[in-house]
Amino acid sequence: MGESKATVVFQGNRFFREGESFSMVKHSESMMEDRSFHSHDFVEICYVYSGSGYHVVGEQIYEVAKGDLFLINYEVTHTFYRTAEQQELVTYNILFKPGFLDDSLHLFHDFTSLTLSYLFKDSWADEPFREDLRLSLDEQREFDQLIHKMDMEYNQRMPGHSAILRAYTIELIVMMMRGFQNLSTGNERQHKKASEIEAALLYLDTHFHEPIQLAELAKKTFFSKNYFSHLFKEATGLTVSQYTQLVRIDKACEMMRDPDKKIAQIAWEVGYADYKAFYLAFKKQKSLSPHAYRSGQPLTNQ
Repeated sequence: MGESKATVVFQGNRFFREGESFSMVKHSESMMEDRSFHSHDFVEICYVYSGSGYHVVGEQIYEVAKGDLFLINYEVTHTFYRTAEQQELVTYNILFKPGFLDDSLHLFHDFTSLTLSYLFKDSWADEPFREDLRLSLDEQREFDQLIHKMDMEYNQRMPGHSAILRAYTIELIVMMMRGFQNLSTGNERQHKKASEIEAALLYLDTHFHEPIQLAELAKKTFFSKNYFSHLFKEATGLTVSQYTQLVRIDKACEMMRDPDKKIAQIAWEVGYADYKAFYLAFKKQKSLSPHAYRSGQPLTNQ
């Protein structure tokens, strides 16, 4: 059922930097009572990065969690929100006009216009246009890595950043089309396995700073420890320990943007009581020491 809503129309000049037609916004979504319905004069890729909540698109209400992806066209009304019982809902929003990818599309506003571009002719020609997608665990890892690279490129604004962002956006769209194709060809088994351990992954993503016991984690999925370990490795390509390390180091990288946080404090906050263990895990994953990695990141006061 539809609901009464006052809609705000967002203009691109509110989000795009001068001379650009691309923007990237990481946003913690509002509580239900503070939600704001809006549309815009650009297209948007909305990716649920963490947490859970709801997404209203036109007359459709979706329950969302990490890995959900939405394509929002020009003039489509939508809003994200969460309830008090749900964890913080964080989204990445990729905003652009089709002309950002292909000069011939400057007069167009929506995703379907991209089928006119030589960039996507082969990828999109026989695929129906979809608006929503649930990424598999493998797709989520790839998507997260690409989103992080785009976020760094967008915020550092190094020479040539616009060209790099254009290339990344093309890669991102092709990845989405592969996800749509997997759904349309009946790749249900992979998605079923992903959903079976979703509760465990959500637990790891939010309790990464605590000691993780495999047996206790397996109980949350009602699987035996051995079967859970097998299913987890099959679905993610990682052991529980490897996945936990990955989450902890990724969270540490996010925290390093705060110049007021010391690296030793960050190590403790992401679950390492021993700084040496943090240092070794960080260097193994990032091929840099924590201090070397931080020196190359933009610092922002939180």
